[in-house]
Amino acid sequence: MNLIQHYQEKAARADRLADDPYQKADMRAELRSTARRWRHLAEHSDWLARRRRYPKL
Repeated sequence: MNLIQHYQEKAARADRLADDPYQKADMRAELRSTARRWRHLAEHSDWLARRRRYPKL
């Protein structure tokens, strides 16, 4: 599994937990924030991988 997929799966898991009605409201907000952070890390990893592969583009 590459790093991008790893971060995307972690974001999806945090989103699933945030959608759980048994979670407290503040915990759901924290989980959504964490999911956004994981998605950002996935995008950043993708950008870095492309930058390394094609450095002059």
